[in-house]
Amino acid sequence: MLNEIIAIYAITDDLLKAIGHKEDCRRDMNDAEIITTAICAAMFFNGNHKYCL
Repeated sequence: MLNEIIAIYAITDDLLKAIGHKEDCRRDMNDAEIITTAICAAMFFNGNHKYCL
């Protein structure tokens, strides 16, 4: 599962960079981390965000 999460993060981060995505300067987490959390919640925890943080 850890390898899958790392792969999801790497692909998401690369895609955001490829499309020229600009992040908000007030952020605590980058957008790739947020998207990875949502994808992993959907894949491994049936959409439940409570246990994947």
